[in-house]
Amino acid sequence: MPLEQKSSERQNRYGEVIRSLISECLLRVDFFDNEIPITSITVSFVKMSKDLRVANVYFMPLGGKFKNKLLETLNSKKYLFQKHLATAKLQSKFTPKINFYIDDTFDEAEKISRLLLNKKVLRDLKNE
Repeated sequence: MPLEQKSSERQNRYGEVIRSLISECLLRVDFFDNEIPITSITVSFVKMSKDLRVANVYFMPLGGKFKNKLLETLNSKKYLFQKHLATAKLQSKFTPKINFYIDDTFDEAEKISRLLLNKKVLRDLKNE
C-alpha cells in the first residue's frame, strides 16, 4: 500500500473554500427526498486532488443515521453543488468535480475508545 501524499498548502486552502461553499449550499438548496428526514450534516473536510480538479467531500449526518441513503442522495444530486461552485466565482480556471464520502473517523475513534477500555487492554497497559 503506497504512502498517502501529504496535501499542499494550496490544496488545503482550496479545500476549505470548497467545504465552506458546500456547507452553504446544504443550507440553501432543497434536494432531500421524503425517505430521509432532514438532519444536520457536518462537512468534515474536503480532500482536493493535486490538480484541484476533483474534490472528495467527507460528511457525517447528525447522529450518523441514514448515512448510506444520504450518501446515495448527495452523489446523485452532486450537479447542484457543482452548479453552486460554478457560480461562486472561484479563483480557478475550472470547477472541481465533486465526490461525496461518509466520514468514518468518528466511528473509528469510538472503536478505539472501546478497545482501550477493554479489561485485557487495560491490564496490558498497566504492565508497561
